[in-house]
Amino acid sequence: STNNIITASTAPSFSTGAGSIGTVSAGATVSLSVAASSDSSVTITETTSVLTSNANTPAATMNLSLASNGAITGTAPSPTNTTTYTFTLRATDAESQTVDRTFTITVSVGATGGGQFN
Repeated sequence: STNNIITASTAPSFSTGAGSIGTVSAGATVSLSVAASSDSSVTITETTSVLTSNANTPAATMNLSLASNGAITGTAPSPTNTTTYTFTLRATDAESQTVDRTFTITVSVGATGGGQFN
């Protein structure tokens, strides 16, 4: 008889907690990241169209870049009010196992207008 060996692969997991990964100022340079690991190489992609899309920037999309290693870079949008953008990222390992996690980035807007005291 032949012995068959069954191997099991560990599914990927995010080491970055769900929720906020940072707050950036409107129009500022963005350099954030998320991390995921598995027992094989992991690629991180977006499942929503908020982080990397420019379809409705700055109202609903951010137009940032997402590298396969989880680096998020670019220039923050400039909404008229402080805005929190919610998006979902997917970690996929070499065995095509996936895990999704929802994150947010808040773009803050400073005070506008001016005042003068005499």
